[in-house]
Formats: sequence, structure tokens, C-alpha cells
Amino acid sequence: MHVTFIFDDIILSHQPLGASYISAVLKEHGHRVTAINVDDGPDYVEKIKKLQPDMVAFSATTSTWPRYSQINQEIKREHRCFSLVGGPHPQFFPKMIEEEGVDAICTGEGEYPTLELVTALEEGRDPTGIDTMHFNVGGKITRNAARPFLGKKELDNLPFPDRELIRDFAVWKQRSGYIMAGRGCPYDCTFCFNHVSRDLQDGRWTRQRSAENVIAELKWLKETYKVVYIAFQDDTFILNRRWLREFLPRYRDEIGLPFICNIRADLTDEEEARLLSEAGCIRVAMGIESGDDELRRKILAKNMSTEQIIKACDLYYQHGIHVIGQNMFGVPGETVESALATIDLNIRCRTRINLFSFFAPYPGTKLGEMCEQDYGFSGDLKEIPREYYHGLAPSIKLENRELIELIGHCAHLFASYPRIFQFTKYMLKILPSYRLKVEYMKWLWWMKRELVKKGNIGLPSVWHPPQFIVEAIHNDQPNIPIQQIARQVSREAA
Repeated sequence: MHVTFIFDDIILSHQPLGASYISAVLKEHGHRVTAINVDDGPDYVEKIKKLQPDMVAFSATTSTWPRYSQINQEIKREHRCFSLVGGPHPQFFPKMIEEEGVDAICTGEGEYPTLELVTALEEGRDPTGIDTMHFNVGGKITRNAARPFLGKKELDNLPFPDRELIRDFAVWKQRSGYIMAGRGCPYDCTFCFNHVSRDLQDGRWTRQRSAENVIAELKWLKETYKVVYIAFQDDTFILNRRWLREFLPRYRDEIGLPFICNIRADLTDEEEARLLSEAGCIRVAMGIESGDDELRRKILAKNMSTEQIIKACDLYYQHGIHVIGQNMFGVPGETVESALATIDLNIRCRTRINLFSFFAPYPGTKLGEMCEQDYGFSGDLKEIPREYYHGLAPSIKLENRELIELIGHCAHLFASYPRIFQFTKYMLKILPSYRLKVEYMKWLWWMKRELVKKGNIGLPSVWHPPQFIVEAIHNDQPNIPIQQIARQVSREAA
């Protein structure tokens, strides 16, 4: 059976590991898998008609689903195929199975449910009893319970993600290996989906692959795909100290490539920073979120202090690791002062790169519910911007909202040029009216947009890859033959 994944530029800014795992499992069982990027041009329906897949599959977030839904309907008007939707959105909103054009949704980990679905369809069997799947067949809705999360041994038994799935896209040229050493996150940040997702299936939510299995995949990536950089995608890479003590020395000795990972300030200490540095870590991404202790702890449930964040950043810099600061503007209770404090904290932390986004009030999360109750959010999913940097959902009510949004839009300018930030704080104190403050900030936003055109030369705090990645992209690409699906070779088989 032939399955085509539908991607866009958002998901292809990284390597789509979820779809790649599913593709590997399908290919290993003899199915054909292809992919298209709907942002490559307006002719995606013609591409589908040319490929003639039996199934189209989407990995949808709540912000991307409105567009994907329209694309799905356009495809199905022109080509007869089965439509499957997975990803976070159907997990949170399983009622979407009732929407036009949706034949099935996956409400949990998708590797084996998708394989069972594709196999049943190919064999002409009724698939509607498959666990972790909901179906809409001729208007009849069938909802099945979710099976347990895959355990540690089951994660080790999966084939490695299918990198061939991205060969036709720009992300292929990055010469980077995206990898997940584990799944799940134990924390309860109120803006995040983790506290909901872990209750959707039985079993352990936070799981770690064996060091042996992860090293095997890394060797395969390095030797076969000639990657020069590793990007660990775990929500919090440093959760398990015992695992780090086993894995990182092996990574240093057997892989030896520079890498990036996600960390938490309250898990950072001298030993952890040293282990990362000795293994070759050159960047860490840290969720700072807000410069206001009260908002960070009580509203976002990110239970760490400003002092912990600054201390962790200092430790990383002492070990030669650059910190990427991840931040949000417009959370419930945000003020002009707290928004400015967020920028100030990033400057104090000497974050080399910053990710500044606007809070998205996803229904089903604790903060989403708070926004509906107390901050005017309509609950309409179509209000949530497709990209986090666009702005706040229109119906959210915040005092001084316009000024807060403008501070968010100018954040990269301030982080790149702290003197402009200090002058702006002074101006926001002395300007006699709110309207003058807004007009001043609009002028700075125009300045920032002009600097964006120069890339990280004009705004060095904007995300940019390491220089050796830039050089690898522009140099001649290595000739890499088409690869078969790979998995760890057991010691017994070897």
C-alpha cells in the first residue's frame, strides 16, 4: 500500500521524526511511503494525483490543522484516498473525527496502529477495531481506546527513523542528525500539552532508550548520512543523570560530533555541564519563558528562580556552551514591566540566541482554560496563529496588550543591542502618553524588520545555525545512495 505524508515548511524546519518513525515501520513491512511539501507550490493536488497514494497522512498541531483540513478536502475532491490524521491535535480534540474528509485519527503513539491500519486496508479487512484509532466510515463513528505507551524495550526495538522521507526537502541539506533518546516529560508546565498527553494512554510516559541503541543510531547517521551535527529532540535531555553518565562518555569516544540539546536550569549543576561539554555539546536550549518570578512559578508552573537560571547559564558559559533562551510574551497576567523583565533576564544570562514567541492559549491546557475563564479568549481554535511569532490570539484581553505585543516584536532588537533596550526602558517611563509609547515602539519594530533582512548579521540574537553548518549547506553535498531501513543489530546477531 502507498502512503503519502503531507508536510509544510513549519514541520520541515526540522526533521519530522514522528512521521519518519512511522514511515520506517511501514517500509519494513513492504509498504511504499512518499511525502510532499504543500509550501513548495500551489500544485500539491496535482502532485498527489501523480503519486496516486492509497492514503494521505497528516501530523497536525492545533495551529496547523485549519489549513491542513482545507488541503485534505481539496485532495479528496480530486483523488480518491483514505485520510489519516495524527499528531497532537487529534489527541486533544478527538471530536475532529466528525469533520468532513477525515477517515481516521490516531490518538496516541502511531507506529504500530498505523501499520495495522495500512495492512488491514491493503488486505481489504475492516480496520475499525484498531486500538488508538477513531474512524468515520460513511458517517458512522467508531472510537477505540488507546493502547499503552511503548515501553523502553519497545522503543529499542523500533527501526531507526526513515531519513529517506526528507531527501527531497531543504532540511536534508543541513547535514544534521535529529534524534530522540527518549520520549515524554514529567513536568506540569501549564502552557504545555504534557500534563494532558501522559493521561491519554496507560503505561510510563517518560521513557529512555538504551545508551546502546542510541549510539547505534548515531553511528549509522554519521557513517551512512555523513552528518556533521547532532540535534537531540528530547523535551529535557538531562533528566536521567545515571543515563547521562553512561551515554555521554561513549558519545565523546564513539561519535565525537558537536551537538545541541534541551535542558532545564533546575537540573543543571557542575557535573552535568561538564559531562555535556566533554562530550561535545556546543549549544543548549533553556526554557526561560518569563523574566518575572511570579509569572514563571505561579502562572506557568515553571518552578525555578531567576537566580537558578542565571547560575545555570554561567555554568554553561564556563564550559564553553552557548545558551539559547526560549521565551513567551502575553501569558495571563503579563504586564509591560514583566515583558521588559523577560528581555532583561536574557541579557543578564548572555543568551547567544533567543527564541521569542507569543503565548498560544491551547484549549485543554491549564492556561488555555484560564484564558477562556478570565482573559476573554473565545476558545476558537482558528484564532491561534499558525506561527508563534505572529502575535496573540485576537480575543485575549490584557491590559496594555498592544504595547506588550510590540515589546515582543522588538525583543530580538533589544537582545541584540542592549543599549537600545536600556534607552527604550527610559523612553517608556518619560513619554507622556500611551499612544506616544506605542508609536515609539512601532518605529523600533520597523527598525527591527529592516535588520531582519540582513539575517543574523543585523540581528545576531535571531536563530541561526553554527557556521560549520552554513558551510556544509553551501559546499558540495556528499553523494549518499538511497538507504534501506535500518535498526540496531543485536549483539547475538552480530
